[in-house]
Amino acid sequence: MLEKVAATRTDVQPWRPRRGLTVLVAAALVLLAGAAVVWWGNPRLAPGSLVSLGNGMTWANDGVKDTRMLVRGRPVATVTATFSIRNDGRLPLTVRGLDLADAEPWLAQQRVTFLPGLSAEDGNATPAREVTLSAGDEARVFWSLDMACLPAMSEGSSREIASLPFQVSWWGFAATRELALDQPITFLGDDIGRPPVPSDCHTD
Repeated sequence: MLEKVAATRTDVQPWRPRRGLTVLVAAALVLLAGAAVVWWGNPRLAPGSLVSLGNGMTWANDGVKDTRMLVRGRPVATVTATFSIRNDGRLPLTVRGLDLADAEPWLAQQRVTFLPGLSAEDGNATPAREVTLSAGDEARVFWSLDMACLPAMSEGSSREIASLPFQVSWWGFAATRELALDQPITFLGDDIGRPPVPSDCHTD
């Protein structure tokens, strides 16, 4: 008896990626695209072109150029300086003052205000608490430190401000950006003729 062997046919199904893998790949692509956009639009502050001294400051010079701003002792109640910042990024950003959350108490009384438009000399312009800069724009920065109630520094001691941490925002996101100063601000202790701390100061 002749047996008939029936051929078994196996249908080969085409490979289909699992749905979970598709979702993971799509999420990875979205994250990569977002990271690229954030990198491209990352806010960057750079020193501008204007630096000038205010109350209680002098220049230190190495014989060739001015290297830093000096404050000796406690010469005035408030020391000041003027410089500028530039938006070195590709998108507009808003600068909203200093981030002094981690500053030591001696330097916690720093303040800044802004005046946009370095090319326009407007004597009636009022400095603002914040400034919005388009890509490549600069703004004037008025910096001050209240020294009236600071304890005196002993002769030979020093402190330095080499950078300023600015609060910035772009696309609605807040961040802190360090701005390295071209000429640091150095405070030198001076026992000679330093004024006493006013009696109405709270030094505790």
